[in-house]
Amino acid sequence: MRIIIFTDSMGRARPDIDEIERTYYEDVYGYKLKKYFDKDEVELIYVESLDTQDAIHWSQRMVAFRRPDLVIFHIGINDCVPRLFSKGNCKIVFNPIFRKITKDFFIKLFSYFRYKITKVRPLVYVPKESFRNNLKEIMTEIKKYSPKCNFMAIGIAKSELLNKKSYGFNRNVEEYNKILKEIFGENFIDINRIFENNFLISDGLHLKKESHQVVFEVLVKKIEEVKQ
Repeated sequence: MRIIIFTDSMGRARPDIDEIERTYYEDVYGYKLKKYFDKDEVELIYVESLDTQDAIHWSQRMVAFRRPDLVIFHIGINDCVPRLFSKGNCKIVFNPIFRKITKDFFIKLFSYFRYKITKVRPLVYVPKESFRNNLKEIMTEIKKYSPKCNFMAIGIAKSELLNKKSYGFNRNVEEYNKILKEIFGENFIDINRIFENNFLISDGLHLKKESHQVVFEVLVKKIEEVKQ
């Protein structure tokens, strides 16, 4: 069985942070699945800051062409998080030279007023209907090369920390998770039901080492059901 985990930074290791929160490659659920299903082919593919719009391009070459039997999606956060700017806009503010000249003044200013700005002007990179259509397009493309492929999706995690920084963060997460549930049905893994609280590192975004273990255990059960 060929299993592909297609994700953004949620599925990767974080060995470059404080030791108390650090995760090595051996700690992430993708690696654990690879070791557990050692007679199968398990591959972890992650693209930093991936949203479903960009995933349409990457999924064809990196996922569909491999003709998988099962694809596990762990994406969506980059689609739904409230943004200060539309996708691709205001590149000047993030330009390294401009940042150096201004000493990050504008980034700090926008960050300080982030909650108010996102409340007055709600923006996301990928609107809900596009999110739904993008996922269906990705799955359709994979089916062209692997007609019997199965699909799973890990839900988007709520975050009280990020909800305080961006207006409507958790509300957006709930709405986009509803779309994931609609598309994947019983193969949707609601991460917010698995954990009651305190399962993310201090950035309020990525999984703790212990949380990777729990997600791994849940996925093992789901995958074994598919294999039967």
